[in-house]
Amino acid sequence: MSEFSGHYLHMLDPKGRLTLPSSFRDLLAGEPRPMLALRPNRCLALYPGAEWETLLARLKTLPGTDQQALGVKRVLLATAYPCELDKQGRILLPPPLRALAAIERDVAVVGHQEIVEIWDRAAWNEYFRVMFEQYDHNAGKLPL
Repeated sequence: MSEFSGHYLHMLDPKGRLTLPSSFRDLLAGEPRPMLALRPNRCLALYPGAEWETLLARLKTLPGTDQQALGVKRVLLATAYPCELDKQGRILLPPPLRALAAIERDVAVVGHQEIVEIWDRAAWNEYFRVMFEQYDHNAGKLPL
């Protein structure tokens, strides 16, 4: 599978549906049903079906007595919803997830390698601004 990259600015329709960029829809074609869940930084993650299965396998390896691991696992699974792409390439963002991610209408759809992140646009703009200011410093510490 190719990787998701780029970011796109979109708006939810009145029913809370998001039209995915066509390049992202193409990458999801032929995949098992994607899952949508809360991700750290209060954004949503759209996991292609195969990537979700990989994540579930990793979760099973977490120690059942580690309270931090249990908390992460509980939040992730409690906020996981299967989603379907309709014929127009839209997915429904369930109201509970929209509330947790503070998404009302304007969103940023961000490719993040194996997943797609969905952010409230203002939150994304602020996060990106801060990360961009630190980009040179942080990139210098990584083997890029």
